[in-house]
Amino acid sequence: MSFIPAKKSAYVLSLMMMFCYSFKVFANEPAAAQVTGSENNAATIAPAVPAAPLTTPQTPEAPAPALPDATPPATPDAQPAAPAVAVTTLPLTHATAEPEPEPVKEPAAEVAPEPEKVAFSLNSEEQKRAYASGVAMAKYIEAQIVEQKALHITLDKDILLAGITDTFNQREKMSPQDVQATLTAFDEQVKILTQAATAKEQGAEKAFIEEFAKRPGVKKTAKGLYYLVENKGEGAGIKDTNQVEVTYKGELLDGTMVDGPQIENANQIFRVADMPPVLRDAVKLVRKGGKVTIVIPPAAVGKNSEDVKPKSVVIYTVSVVNVNNPH
Repeated sequence: MSFIPAKKSAYVLSLMMMFCYSFKVFANEPAAAQVTGSENNAATIAPAVPAAPLTTPQTPEAPAPALPDATPPATPDAQPAAPAVAVTTLPLTHATAEPEPEPVKEPAAEVAPEPEKVAFSLNSEEQKRAYASGVAMAKYIEAQIVEQKALHITLDKDILLAGITDTFNQREKMSPQDVQATLTAFDEQVKILTQAATAKEQGAEKAFIEEFAKRPGVKKTAKGLYYLVENKGEGAGIKDTNQVEVTYKGELLDGTMVDGPQIENANQIFRVADMPPVLRDAVKLVRKGGKVTIVIPPAAVGKNSEDVKPKSVVIYTVSVVNVNNPH
């Protein structure tokens, strides 16, 4: 064991007294965690850890005097020291949730301004011609829409009118190539659907004619028409020179009216010689008060006939109300 010189011993004793006093004060304060550093450093919360007591080696020549107690006397209200806190390291930079990206707003669809309404009074031939042309065009388009609807094809009228308006205003939303390609594909679709619908219709018509031909009393004319006299009537036979009052109607298999008086169930007066061929042949089969049903297949009318060849089976029902002889 070495001896500490007297000067150095006094110096060491002074340092020990200062250290012990600082330790006593520190031990009586509550343990607190301090967070230090910057955004890139970590903060450490450290508890107050009691330091190991320091002792000065004893020498026989210079014994170390007892150090005065630097701890202030305890008071009755003095609080016990806070318990030690476990060492925990927390990141200084708090993790923050990344902001959710704002939804990308799609550009609003361009809405074409409504065309200005043109004031007109139809008091000139020029205005009448323009308006009549518009009516004819609309009627044609309407008929096409009805036909296509039967094929389960639907055209939106608003979009159709928008296409007409945009074309007149030279602001079409489709290129000429796209228009042509779309219409070509559309025509092909209509053609295929029409063929399928025609085949189905012809099958139904064939079945109807076969069933009608088997009814009792049904006969077939030289032209291929099928007829059934439901009531022969009374009186003399009808000639071309007679004038007849009749009710009649021509219908398709689905009940669509294709021929008849303008006023439903109204009587029509004809000179027999001036009647359409189908009606003329029909009234000659009965008498006054008679009724006859005629079924006309599409293939029943010859090329040289005066009759207009129908595209579908037409069913005529003719009743003779009165017969007059010309004076």
